[in-house]
Amino acid sequence: MNAMKNAAHLAVLAVWVVLGVLFSLKTLFLPALLPIVLFWAWFGGYAAFTTFLANQFKNPLSAVGVHGVTFLALHLLPKAMPFGILRVGLDLLF
Repeated sequence: MNAMKNAAHLAVLAVWVVLGVLFSLKTLFLPALLPIVLFWAWFGGYAAFTTFLANQFKNPLSAVGVHGVTFLALHLLPKAMPFGILRVGLDLLF
C-alpha cells in the first residue's frame, strides 16, 4: 500500500515538474532568470510540504487528495502580501 501511495505522490509531482520545465523553457530567453529560480524554489517547498502531509496517511488516494486540497487552498489565498509568497509558483504558471 505504501508503494502505491508513493507512486501516486510521484505522479502528481511529475505533472508539476513537467509544468515547471515548460515554464523554464518558455522564460529561458528572458534577460531575468529570477522567475525560473522563484518557481523551482517554490516547487521545492511545495514538494516537501505535500510529502510531509502525504506521509501522515496510509491510503494511496490520500496522496492525491493532499495535492488537490493544497492546490485548492493555495488558489483561495489572496494575491496580496504576505500570502503572495505562498502563491508565487501558481501565479508564475497560471
